[in-house]
Amino acid sequence: MKWTKEQLLQENPNVTFDEDVAIDPSAFNSNPRINGVKDVHVSGNGYLVDEDDRFYVKMNITATMLCPDAITNEEIEVPLETESSETYVFGLPQDDAERAVTDEVIDLLPAVIEDILLEVPLQVTEAAEDEYPEGDGWKVYSEAEYQESRKDQLDPRLAKLKQFKNE
Repeated sequence: MKWTKEQLLQENPNVTFDEDVAIDPSAFNSNPRINGVKDVHVSGNGYLVDEDDRFYVKMNITATMLCPDAITNEEIEVPLETESSETYVFGLPQDDAERAVTDEVIDLLPAVIEDILLEVPLQVTEAAEDEYPEGDGWKVYSEAEYQESRKDQLDPRLAKLKQFKNE
């Protein structure tokens, strides 16, 4: 999924692509909520507008994200499907939505990685509430269990008011 401007002008300024892509897991090292991806498939089309020196791309990305479980830290497969539109500029971009073409080569892979990172969930878990881990003197509580345990506790900031009321 790389093209040069000369290739597009000589062959066809309209391109269609439908490819499986391998992405190195190190591309996701900056985000601890994803370990990697597999089965990445990118399809779409793009066209060059020579007068504007711009290449417009519309693509569909499907993949399986490998994310750590928020409770057990085991790896979970999370399906991904997203669409993206990109504008590549031969020269200086005029706004943040445009990508500058470096070395006269349009490369879609950085945009694909960025689109995947935008879709990473904040947290995922497959653990049932009765499977939450516990150890010697500690336990992971569900939100419902935590709220139930706090139901009868008095806010320490209001303790003096309750004492005043009882007098």
